[in-house]
Amino acid sequence: MYKQVPDEGKTMETLNLDEKVNSLLENGIRILNKAYVLERRPVDIGIGVLLYPSEFHIIEVVGKHPEKNLTSIASHLGVTKGAVSQMVRKLENKGLVKKTGIPGNKKNVVLELTDFGWKAFEWHRSLHEFMETEIRKELEHMSDLEIEKLLRVYGHFENMLDSCMKTSV
Repeated sequence: MYKQVPDEGKTMETLNLDEKVNSLLENGIRILNKAYVLERRPVDIGIGVLLYPSEFHIIEVVGKHPEKNLTSIASHLGVTKGAVSQMVRKLENKGLVKKTGIPGNKKNVVLELTDFGWKAFEWHRSLHEFMETEIRKELEHMSDLEIEKLLRVYGHFENMLDSCMKTSV
């Protein structure tokens, strides 16, 4: 459950700007921490293979965008090409994807889902459908302007994280 305000008995209207910023940052950090934990927790979708969320993300991109090469998959996901290459190797070993060369270009490789890969794709798609349904329920109570503001704040969070990634060692 999310926490909207820092102290019980206070409403957003009674908070000063610093308290609102702190509330947003605390919620954001808590969400990132939960996402971090989930990213390291493998899932067995019933095919006898443990898959990590980062692997599902590769599978999702390959299933939705079979024309993307490793570089464009990395860009799509906001990770390095090396990270994608490592995950692809693991997915190949697990029998979920296979590399396919592009005729006339030996360096450029695209991925193709195997039958197991498509099962994982469908499992992940159904998870996203559930999440989207839950988010849709919240958005139905918001105006377009409120949604725009929410997306703008998300954009600021992403820009801050991008800045942190550039400055951290």
